[in-house]
Amino acid sequence: MYNAFRNNWASPQRAAEIYARTVSNFADNVMATSRIANNTLLMNIGAYKTFVQREKDDVKEFSRIAANTARTFENNSREFGPNTRPA
Repeated sequence: MYNAFRNNWASPQRAAEIYARTVSNFADNVMATSRIANNTLLMNIGAYKTFVQREKDDVKEFSRIAANTARTFENNSREFGPNTRPA
């Protein structure tokens, strides 16, 4: 019984197998973690690009609104300004 236990755990070949499996498992975990981090980063970059594009569109829309408002005030001041005489 002792001999079977000793041969199974204390064997240099068995120790090498355990070490190889441990290193392989560690490498697999590092690769999986790197892949997850990379996917998350790329997803966030895509979301940021979408956000920036939406903000650009919003700024253009606000600019259009401001220009229209200024044009309306300009037209109203010309039409109803101080130089206009009441009828």
